[in-house]
Amino acid sequence: MTTANYELEPTSSNITPSQTLNLSGAAKGLFAVVLFAMTVPMTKLALPFFSPELIASSRAFIAGLLALIVINLNGWSLPDKKTLAWLALAGTGVVVGFPYLLSYSLVNLSAANMGVVLAGLPLMTSVFAVVIMKERNGLRFWISSGLGALLLLAYFLKGALYGDASTGSAGWDAQTLGILFLVLMFGGLGYSAGAKAAKTIGGWQTICWMLVLYLPLSSISMGYYAGNEAFISAFTQAMNDPSQHDLWVSIAGLLYLAVISQWWGFRFWYQAMAEAGAGRISQIQLLQPFLTLLFAVIFLGESFAFEQGLFALFIVLAICSALRAKRKS
Repeated sequence: MTTANYELEPTSSNITPSQTLNLSGAAKGLFAVVLFAMTVPMTKLALPFFSPELIASSRAFIAGLLALIVINLNGWSLPDKKTLAWLALAGTGVVVGFPYLLSYSLVNLSAANMGVVLAGLPLMTSVFAVVIMKERNGLRFWISSGLGALLLLAYFLKGALYGDASTGSAGWDAQTLGILFLVLMFGGLGYSAGAKAAKTIGGWQTICWMLVLYLPLSSISMGYYAGNEAFISAFTQAMNDPSQHDLWVSIAGLLYLAVISQWWGFRFWYQAMAEAGAGRISQIQLLQPFLTLLFAVIFLGESFAFEQGLFALFIVLAICSALRAKRKS
């Protein structure tokens, strides 16, 4: 079986291999977060022409085909049964549950508000990492993580109390809040279980094998929703109308979700978690809401308030503190 090589050469005589490993993991995690921050805006762009079900199944199907090609080109052996079990568990989160519920929620929520909701992922991932990966983090880590989560919760509650002005929503009911909690739960489960598999086979093999395992399901699901008569009629009409530029924007958004959000980004994300710990690397994702806000301004024309930048400053400080915290032996 081909496995990833985690040993890195120290860059100077003052840096130990372990420290270099963590620096490498943090860099990969940050790169993945930048890629993931585009997921919400790209989903909003895809929704005018594609249903939440079709978005979730299409991104898994396209990414699964690409993963199958990579597996065949590299001649990777099938992982052992224990690793396959972790891959299957992770797939229920990041291939099935998270993509669908995220797309479904964005039908009614703005990209900005969803970006803030996803700030709960680091804490959820940390909790699952304790259960799945038996990670043990010190008190300073949990205090810093909790502080970052509370800051984002305060921002989230502020927006929820006054509704979502961009969609005309006066508030979020219990069902909406329940779905948003499931979004975070599926995301945290998928991240931690995937990181468990990545420790054995590496981040690149982890996401590729995971997508291939779910390729039969995504194929059937995509065929079912793409074969809907109403969708075929609307899509054909839009294709025959030269003025329908929005269709091509939606297709571009869907392709980003499939190639980057569902596939390429996870190569770096799972590798980072395997190298430096799922709980610690997940704290970098506290930056994602504000990167999402930035991309929402660029691609969706949403506004960016001064208070959002202020929240970002304090959260960055919380992240730095969490990442510097020493793990228990």
